Amino acid sequence: MVNSEDEYLKALTKFSDLENKFWLIQYFDLYKSTLNWPHGLPPINRSNLINGTLREKFNSTYRKILSDFDYELNNEKQTLKIF
Repeated sequence: MVNSEDEYLKALTKFSDLENKFWLIQYFDLYKSTLNWPHGLPPINRSNLINGTLREKFNSTYRKILSDFDYELNNEKQTLKIF
């Protein structure tokens, strides 16, 4: 799935409007679009995350905010659970 830079910009602008946990949940599918996530294996960033792009900025912001929480990624179902 390829998303336009506008979608990443929209998500980044919503960041300041929403509680961090809610923002993570709301934009998890968009975050997954910045990953290669083979079934049953942990996700890795896509190789086309070019520094300075909105896609890369969104990915790095998402990972930074996610690291503030206790969470679990289900590699089989490709889902996120935040505690």
